[in-house]
Amino acid sequence: MSAQSIYSVIYEGINSEGKLPKDFTLPFKKTFPNELKFMPGAKDGIGIFHFGAKSSEKVSKKIVKLLKSDCKKGSISSQNEIAELLNECGTLAVIDPILDSIRKEQKKFDIENLFDYACQFAFQSTDEELVKLGIGLLGLFDLSNDDKIIDKLLVLALYEEFTLYVIVAVLKYPNGNDIVFRIAQKVDGWGKIHAVERLEPTSDEIREWILRKGCANEIMDAYLGLECGNKGNLIGALRHGSIDDELFEGISVIIDALLDEGPVEGISVYEYAEEALRLYLQIASEHAVTITQFWRILNLQDWLINAQIAGRDELLKMCGNIINKESWREMILKILNSSDDERFFYAYDAAKRLNMDISELIFKAVKRNPVKRCGYLSIVYKNPEYANELTKIYEEILPLDEMATGMGDFIFAESLTEEHLCMVFVLEELKNYPKMGEKLVRTALKSPVIRERNGACIVMKEWCRILNQDLQTISPDLFSTLKKIVDIEVNADTKDNMRELLNITPE
Repeated sequence: MSAQSIYSVIYEGINSEGKLPKDFTLPFKKTFPNELKFMPGAKDGIGIFHFGAKSSEKVSKKIVKLLKSDCKKGSISSQNEIAELLNECGTLAVIDPILDSIRKEQKKFDIENLFDYACQFAFQSTDEELVKLGIGLLGLFDLSNDDKIIDKLLVLALYEEFTLYVIVAVLKYPNGNDIVFRIAQKVDGWGKIHAVERLEPTSDEIREWILRKGCANEIMDAYLGLECGNKGNLIGALRHGSIDDELFEGISVIIDALLDEGPVEGISVYEYAEEALRLYLQIASEHAVTITQFWRILNLQDWLINAQIAGRDELLKMCGNIINKESWREMILKILNSSDDERFFYAYDAAKRLNMDISELIFKAVKRNPVKRCGYLSIVYKNPEYANELTKIYEEILPLDEMATGMGDFIFAESLTEEHLCMVFVLEELKNYPKMGEKLVRTALKSPVIRERNGACIVMKEWCRILNQDLQTISPDLFSTLKKIVDIEVNADTKDNMRELLNITPE
């Protein structure tokens, strides 16, 4: 096995906070531009929450047989074959059947060798799926008093592709819940979701943390709203009424998460829904001071409009009393005038919902940072003058020659990712302005990213419709560019769009 194992790479990546940096990646597996890229833990997390974990009995039996054979020989000669099987179906699909089989047939395994293999897979491998299997195998042993192994598992748990596997393994230990609590405080994505879901509020410290810090995560707060509302005793905290700023923020996150029942159940099954909302709004009338807290009150108001809940009219009135304070509008304008941080989105969205005219402020913000603020083009491109000025800016600042690298089947750009994403947003708006931004459209046609080429075709088709002219009449240059690339276009749908623009009869 490689000396630079996954474990050692993670260990070396830990920062001063005992966490991994947000941009941390493992160097062992390259994701190609024509492949979907999942953030750590996403594939397993989505599978569990939205599709249900599916098992593969045939593969699990084969892996158990290989492990049994290797244990007898005292050699992990089947490691590559096991890794190949795991990568084909995913460890999540086979880990439980594998562990169940080993428990039932433990007398047929050399336990000492099995433990050694588990450690080698978990701590010395460069294959993510083998690491998962190794962690799972370690869960067969009571290692609660082995601080060295526990510390190593805690290191692996920091990388959120492995967090779930470590949690499941250590929960069997007598001190498992305390270990999960340690993990939960060091992860922010899918790992945190798995940790909080399995964490039990066995102490005031844990319960308080769940209430204050447990719900917010980088995936979607809604996954943890009900968990934190129940485990953190949300209603108890609201009834007590003694709320500091940090606690109010934590409660606000939980309330907002409960309202979003897209991924999981929330407010509709929360036992104290009406009372919790009423007490929350009473407290919010004095404690809500940030733009994100105001944004959550707007979310609650929107939810209440169509909700069937006791006291709805009174709750709506309480929302209105908070929302109608003039200071919120002043805060929104101040943020939109100067802020380049995450508050900008909340101010923008709040202003839209309050029907505030902010088009000039958004235009200025986009001009300040045209690439970063490209997600707001739909509002400013409604103004033809703004559209014309911004299009010229994009033609000047985007590295068009570097983006037009030629045909490809990329889902995402290999480099200049922000610039390529910006191009997608610009194309979406150019379709409403015939002949505007031809340089950008031509660049998109030469991009290796499929959706940019397809976006360029949509722009040109819309120009033809608006002007009631063919492409050759509207832009001989774009027509000529299209003729040169149509035969080498690799995406069937995009090629059909190109042929339609060139008036080529389908084959």
